[in-house]
Amino acid sequence: MYLRFSLIVLMVWFVQPAYAKGTEAVINEIKAKYQNTLSIDAFSLRYHFLNNVYRSQNYWDMQTPNRHMSIRSIDVDMVNKHFYDNDILYFAGGRLYDRVQFQNDTHSYFYEKNASTIGKGVISRGMDNFDRALPYTLSNVDFLAIRPLLRESEIKKHVKVTYNNEANTFLITHQNANQKTIKYVFDATTLRLKSLDQGEGGGRFEYNNVQTINGYTLATEVNKYYTGDSSPTYISFNADFYVIDKIDSDKLTLPAGYGPIIKAGDGVRQATKIAENLYVVTDSSARHNSVFQVNGDEITLFGASPSERVARQTLNLIKQQFPTKRITSAFITHPHLGQIRGVKVLVEQGIEILADAYSISAIKAYGPFAQHIEKFKFKQIEHEQVIQGAQFYILENMSAKRQGFVYFKDAQIIFQSGFMHIPYDNTIATVVPNYTRAFIRFIREEGLVFKRIVGNFNNNNISVEVVDKTYEAKM
Repeated sequence: MYLRFSLIVLMVWFVQPAYAKGTEAVINEIKAKYQNTLSIDAFSLRYHFLNNVYRSQNYWDMQTPNRHMSIRSIDVDMVNKHFYDNDILYFAGGRLYDRVQFQNDTHSYFYEKNASTIGKGVISRGMDNFDRALPYTLSNVDFLAIRPLLRESEIKKHVKVTYNNEANTFLITHQNANQKTIKYVFDATTLRLKSLDQGEGGGRFEYNNVQTINGYTLATEVNKYYTGDSSPTYISFNADFYVIDKIDSDKLTLPAGYGPIIKAGDGVRQATKIAENLYVVTDSSARHNSVFQVNGDEITLFGASPSERVARQTLNLIKQQFPTKRITSAFITHPHLGQIRGVKVLVEQGIEILADAYSISAIKAYGPFAQHIEKFKFKQIEHEQVIQGAQFYILENMSAKRQGFVYFKDAQIIFQSGFMHIPYDNTIATVVPNYTRAFIRFIREEGLVFKRIVGNFNNNNISVEVVDKTYEAKM
């Protein structure tokens, strides 16, 4: 009995010091440790990250999903609400997505350095973009992520501290100024931030591998979890952090030659005849383009399912224009998310899905379709198969393990999705993916005479001249 009593006393002795500090004492110790970081008004952060999001969207092979890497450079002036964010995303197959967003006193813009999607166009982000982007940026650096806690003045009212004896950590629950509950976990000995949970939609972050960079000690590896992911959605590796006085003015202006400001699409989809029995469907933005072919009383769709909204709009438009005809089939070029997200809408209308064997297996494996997959009707398409004058080609490339396109010989028109990325203004990217050159080389070797290529995204009227210039551009 005495031994048991002694053990209980011993356990209480170990737990007591942490609880004895009290909530205010713990928070004050954390504030004291990070007091020097509160004077930081402007900083530069350099890091690279592995992107897990595209494993379910733009993988090369669904059975061996790959991560994509990005390199990011961010300058932030928290006093003047200025920032510069350059994110370079490396896709499989050599595609480079080099994008910039910045905000100065009067403008908040987005543009591309590589001009692979919107060319020389510019998107206005709105002057609230700084406030939207700042929390995400601060979450990359542990001592910046805890600023709301460091600046909390009503500790008793808004903060609760719980000590975990087994893990030797403090769980700190904070109701911030927006009435949102944030959970922090700190190491009780070092007072280093171990994790941050911003609740539903805000993400959960784990901070590892602490190092000192330019006089500041921070976690250099940050695992980020969103939407309930069991593995990190992103894994960031901080390479450089330093305090600056202000952001270089050159970074806060548009480079020469950029413009105009791209207006949002009107959302009004229209069908335009481009050849006998062949129509292109798009809105004013030309962001999403699809084609349909009329074969007697039946209609076949191509590229009509980038989203459920677009799929419904396209179906409604065709039914209004051709009320006596029936949409019987839809061709899926490859199983990236931008091609299949709206497939369920098509299936609900009894439309048969045309796709190659690999794409069919990938569609069947797509989680959101699991409860409805028995309703899907598939027809397997083979390489060089011809249906109602449309010839299908199924290729393997570095963007997707299998990817198809359609050649309408009589109309001299090609419909493709992921082989070429040509902006609306026909700007040629500074770096062209190797699979784009392979696609152009293939259609040349096959002798496919065309006068127009309809791209599923961003450009539905790619000319022979633009194709030639693209092939001659740098890889």
